[in-house]
Amino acid sequence: MSDEATTPHEPSVVERAAPVFVEAADAGLLSAARPRSRGEDDLAVRMVNLAYRVTVSTGCSRRTRARVWRSVSTVVASRSAAGAPNEDERIRGLVLAAVHGELAAGTARDRLLAALEEALLLDEVALLPPRQCFTLWSAAVERRSVAEVAALAGWTPAQVALLLRAALRTVARSGYGQALAEGTI
Repeated sequence: MSDEATTPHEPSVVERAAPVFVEAADAGLLSAARPRSRGEDDLAVRMVNLAYRVTVSTGCSRRTRARVWRSVSTVVASRSAAGAPNEDERIRGLVLAAVHGELAAGTARDRLLAALEEALLLDEVALLPPRQCFTLWSAAVERRSVAEVAALAGWTPAQVALLLRAALRTVARSGYGQALAEGTI
């Protein structure tokens, strides 16, 4: 029995995730640099990037961006020094709520939710293991074929396909995938 048969919500999440990458790339919202891998990431930097992407996508003024940045800084500063389990996820949820709260009154609801969804997806990609991140970024954003990614990385096409599938499943099972499946985004 295939994985798709045992987890019916995954294909729709995966199908919905890929176009977000393409739209973001087409709109110029993604930098040329790939997201940073887990070993390099810093929660504060990730959260500022997340908020920045939302404010740019929604067309906020500089004044509004500054207000959002202050809210995000306050939330990130509240991070527990003890490093409690799921602390990063808790902080990210609080940051998303703060950004939504700051922008909800002055931004069209659909536009704001789409921007939040895109920012959350890109944050999830940044958390992937480096090889999965590279493979997903190359295939979805740079629009490279499996064969091109394999040639570029020195892997076999089968390895690339496995990494791509694993990356998509990881994102689908993440907070992003769960939020899409529950309809909360």
